[in-house]
Amino acid sequence: MLNANFSPKAIRFIVEAIEYRIKAYQKQLETENLNEDEISDITNDMMFLESLSQELNKALSTIAPSIF
Repeated sequence: MLNANFSPKAIRFIVEAIEYRIKAYQKQLETENLNEDEISDITNDMMFLESLSQELNKALSTIAPSIF
């Protein structure tokens, strides 16, 4: 559960930033010659960010249900 009192707009902004970071990590994995440790670190960070994004979206759906 999200403990901070963010507005729905703030949560959407944070989710968008997280998604942008995940895409940047994916591109990095595809285009850079990384060692196993770097790949592991990036993959772990991506999983953490995806988890955060899911929690934020869940919180958003309870405070600002979608119109569509």
